[in-house]
Amino acid sequence: MPGTHPPAAVSPSTADDEYFYSVLNLPKAASDHEIRERYRQLSIVFHPDKQTDERRKEAATERFLEVQKAYEVLSDPVTRRAYDILGSEGLLLVQSADFRHLAEEDFERELRRQQRELVRQRVDQAVHPRGNLTIGLDASPIFDYEYEAEDGSPLSRWQNLQAALGDVRRDTFGVRHRVQTQVRDKTWLTLSSRLTMGSRPNSRQGSYIKPLLMGTVRHQFSPRVDCEPSAYFVQATTNLLAVSGVSLKGTYRAADYTLTCQTGLHPAVLLQPFTHRKGDAFLLPAGTVSLARQLFPKSPMQGVLEIGMTAIGPKISAAVTSSAFHDSLDIGELRDDEPSEPTAFRAPSVSGLAFYTSEWQFGFDLAGPASGLNGRYGLSFHELGVHLQAVMRLGLAELMWLFGGEWRGNNAAVGANVSASTGGVTLRVDATYFGQTLTLPIVLSREHNNSLAFWTAVLPSTALALVYYFRVRPRRRKQRIQFLHDARRQLREEKSELLRQWKETVSLLQDTAQRHMRAEETCDGLVILEARYGPSEQEEGTEGLEVDVTVPVQALVNSSQLYIPGKRSKAGIPGFYDPVAGVPKTLRIRYKFRGRMHYAEIPDYMPVVLPLKDHLVE
Repeated sequence: MPGTHPPAAVSPSTADDEYFYSVLNLPKAASDHEIRERYRQLSIVFHPDKQTDERRKEAATERFLEVQKAYEVLSDPVTRRAYDILGSEGLLLVQSADFRHLAEEDFERELRRQQRELVRQRVDQAVHPRGNLTIGLDASPIFDYEYEAEDGSPLSRWQNLQAALGDVRRDTFGVRHRVQTQVRDKTWLTLSSRLTMGSRPNSRQGSYIKPLLMGTVRHQFSPRVDCEPSAYFVQATTNLLAVSGVSLKGTYRAADYTLTCQTGLHPAVLLQPFTHRKGDAFLLPAGTVSLARQLFPKSPMQGVLEIGMTAIGPKISAAVTSSAFHDSLDIGELRDDEPSEPTAFRAPSVSGLAFYTSEWQFGFDLAGPASGLNGRYGLSFHELGVHLQAVMRLGLAELMWLFGGEWRGNNAAVGANVSASTGGVTLRVDATYFGQTLTLPIVLSREHNNSLAFWTAVLPSTALALVYYFRVRPRRRKQRIQFLHDARRQLREEKSELLRQWKETVSLLQDTAQRHMRAEETCDGLVILEARYGPSEQEEGTEGLEVDVTVPVQALVNSSQLYIPGKRSKAGIPGFYDPVAGVPKTLRIRYKFRGRMHYAEIPDYMPVVLPLKDHLVE
C-alpha cells in the first residue's frame, strides 16, 4: 500500500492540522475512495511532464509533490489516524514506534502518551531540570529509648513502641533544584538552588533556615590535537546570594589519564595584598590536585592520587580502582588483549544475571585525625537494571560500613542503603521519577548498634530476593519464550527471502558434498552424518530454530579433516545463517570416522577441528 511510511520531514506550511486535506480539497471525513480519486485527478493535472513552460513546470512540480505527500499520509490508515489526532506532530510520533498492531481504543492513548514523552524530552534537553526533596526523620527513640511508667516500672514492648512512635520527628527538610542549559557551542550554564531547614539538637538557637543559590559556568576548550581524544574543561561556581568567593575547577582529559585541579578564592584571600598586617597569618586558598591514570596498557585498572590543602590541614589520598564485564553465557573465548564489552543486542536471559559488571576500589587517606583505609565493591546487573554496592572505611577513630542497592529504569529509580558507624545507624531511601528525587534519610539509632544495622540490611534484602525468585524470574522466563516465538515467526514470515537464498546455497553445495562423502567413505574417513546450527540451550521456545547444515559442513571436509577458524560467528559460512539474533549458538555435529561414531558440540566462536578422540561415542 502506498504511504507505508510517512514523509521523512514535514514542511513548515503543514503546521495546519488539516493542511493535507486542503491540498486534496477534501473534508476530514472523506472516504478512502474519495482520497484515491482526488489524488489521481490532481496528479494528472500537476504532473511535471505535461508542462512545457519551465516556470509552469517548476510550479507544477512543487504542487505535484505536495499532492503526493498528502496522499502518502492520508492513504495509510495509521498515519491518517495519527494526523487526524495530533497533526504533523502525530506523523513524527508514528515514525518512532510501531502503532500498526494496536487496537483502535489503544491507538490514541498510546499516541498521546508518546506526545507527552516527546514534550518531556524536549524540556529535558533544553534545561535538564533536576529536583530533590529531602525529608530527614529521627526514629532513634524506637531503638534507643527505654520508657518508664509514672511509678518507674518499665513499660511493655508494645507500650514502649507506642511511646517511641510519638517521639519520632522530622529533623531536616531540604529542597534542591537545578537547571542546566547550553548557552554556546562549548559553554554550559547551571543554576542550582537549595533551601535547608532543620534543628540543632545541642544548640539554644533551635531551628535554622539556610537558603543557597549557586551559579556555575562550564566551558570546554578545543582539544590540543584533533586526532587525540583529549579535552580541557574549566568551570567556575559562586554563591549568588552572598559574597563568598568563587570555586574554580579545571579538568584535562587525555587518552590514558585525567588531571583535575580545584581551588576556592575567597574575598579575604584576594584582598590580602591590601589588608595584610605585619604579624598576621597569611591565608592560603584551599585546593586539591588529583591525577587518575591507567596503570597498565589494555587494562581497566586505574590509579588515583589526590593532594590537597583543606581547612584542617594537608590531605593525601591514593586509590586503585578497576572494573570488568562478565558474561555467563557461553559465546566463545576472547583473546587476553580483547576487553569484554556488553553486546549491542541480547536476547533476555531467564535469570537476568547473565551479564554484569563488577567494580572495586581500595585506597587510603592521610589527613590527620581523619586518616583511614577505605574500600568499595559493586555489582551492576545490566538486564535487571540493578546495582549493588558495599563500602567500608576503617579510620583512626571509627569503623564505618555501608550496604545498599538501586534499581534504575528508563525514567525512574529506587534505591536504599544502610550505614553504620560509631555515630549510629542510618537508613536512606531514594526514589526518582523523571529527574525528580525524593530522599528519606532515617536515623534509626544514634548509638553504635551492629545488630540493628545487620537486620536492617538483611530483612529487606531477603524480601527482595523472594520477590526476584517468585515474581521477576518467572516473568523473565515468559519474556524469553515470547522472544524465541517471535524469532521463529519472523523467520517464517518476514525472512522468507533469507530461507530461499539458504536453500539455493545448499543446492549449489550438494554436488560438492556428495563427492567429498563418496571419497571419505572409500577411505573410511570423515563422514558427516548430521550437523545442526542453532541456540546453545535446548529449552522451551527453541523448537524450529536450528539450521540443518549437514551438506555445507560435509562440503568443507578435505582429506578426512575439517577445520573452521574461531573468533567469529559461523553464520557467515555458505549454507549457514543466523536463525535467532542475540542468542548464543552451537554447532552440533554427529560424524563417523574409521567406522566409529563421534559427536561434538562446538560453541559459535570456538574453532572446529575434526576428528578428535574426545568426540568418540562409547
